[in-house]
Amino acid sequence: MPDDPSTMRSPSFNADARTSWLLATSRSCSVDPTVASRSSFVERLRELDVSADLSRVSRWESGAHTVPAKVVLGYERAIGAPEGVLLAAQRGVVRTSDPRTPVPEEVHFSRDDTPADELVSGLLGRATDLASAMSGADWLHLAVELTRFEMVLLPAETWSTVCSRLISELARTTGGDRLRRYEAAITLVSHPVAQRHVVQALGAWLVDPQVQVVSPMLSLLQHVRNDGASKLVLRLLDADNRALSQGAVQVAAAKAARGHFQGAALALLEQRAIRELVTPQGHSGIDILDLTTHLPGSSYQRVLMTLRDAQLRNRVTQARETRCLLVPETSRTLSRDIATKAQTASPKMYAAEPDLLLQRLVGEALFHVHGARRSMAVNLLRVSPYGSSVADACLSLASADSEFVGARAWETIWQLGTGSRRDEVVRLAGNGRHPWM
Repeated sequence: MPDDPSTMRSPSFNADARTSWLLATSRSCSVDPTVASRSSFVERLRELDVSADLSRVSRWESGAHTVPAKVVLGYERAIGAPEGVLLAAQRGVVRTSDPRTPVPEEVHFSRDDTPADELVSGLLGRATDLASAMSGADWLHLAVELTRFEMVLLPAETWSTVCSRLISELARTTGGDRLRRYEAAITLVSHPVAQRHVVQALGAWLVDPQVQVVSPMLSLLQHVRNDGASKLVLRLLDADNRALSQGAVQVAAAKAARGHFQGAALALLEQRAIRELVTPQGHSGIDILDLTTHLPGSSYQRVLMTLRDAQLRNRVTQARETRCLLVPETSRTLSRDIATKAQTASPKMYAAEPDLLLQRLVGEALFHVHGARRSMAVNLLRVSPYGSSVADACLSLASADSEFVGARAWETIWQLGTGSRRDEVVRLAGNGRHPWM
């Protein structure tokens, strides 16, 4: 199995290895022998017009080479995965793999019998007709094909309807359905013409007095590198709606890690960190810790100088140095235990050695200080064959003696889904120990 030796401390990781891991586990953990067997899988790929042989499949699943988008789409069809799920996961991994935000490989869904402009026109017609269903694959196709054009001229009403509907559906979906819509939204917000319309729809959603769901819509702003987006995030830090203000802290951390803030903006972030770290919520909170650890060196030192509590100073210093929410040895032990249980519980045709990258992903999903890194790990785990079994294994931590570790397990279960033990999740959540759950 491929492995990525990148540590928690590293600001970047090997996107190729993680893509290969997703493809390799999706194939090898299949209960279908024609998928799990590499030789028969090669034949299945060939039937789908993907040029494949044993050596190519070995290279694609080794992590030593970049896997072309066409091959990822071929794996989806051969394995029977929902269309666009593995591709959306791969594109998300690439974007998150480095603070410089690499651009994913260009991909096309149009064919000779359906040119790009015809495909876009048909999808736009459905997206603007609220009575017509749009799947996650449809949204991904529309975004990818639309952004192939440098100049896109559409009526303002069309832009508004399409972007507002996408934001609304993004708020009301989970798992692979949400992942594909989220990638579609990122693709659009990264386009010079579509960006303004996506941000307007996002703003209308967030300023609604009745808004309850702000994630993952708010995190779209971390992909917009301009003063307007940065100023909006700074304003939202002081929003009366607690979900908005806390969500803005995590987005600010992601933008700070990417170098989006300068001058006066950094001073405002320093003051926010100083004010919040000394509160009871700040002592146990992870979003403000994320922001503090990703401030530039001089800003971070100014925040650290204001902390009088030795335990809090140690916690902030450890997070900055290790990028881990726990002592690294404890994190590795807990992650290895969860990954071992998940791997044992997942059905597979052939015996396998301990999956080291699975252990890394579990550790990042639970204990990485950076919200963007946790989200990336969760997205990979959720669409992998291990998603349900990792969620099940996290239940052992949800009732742990450590309230902090239990809270991390609960958040991971919330993001992964309830696995196969939904009744137990309901019982534990309703036992009164965690009223916020």
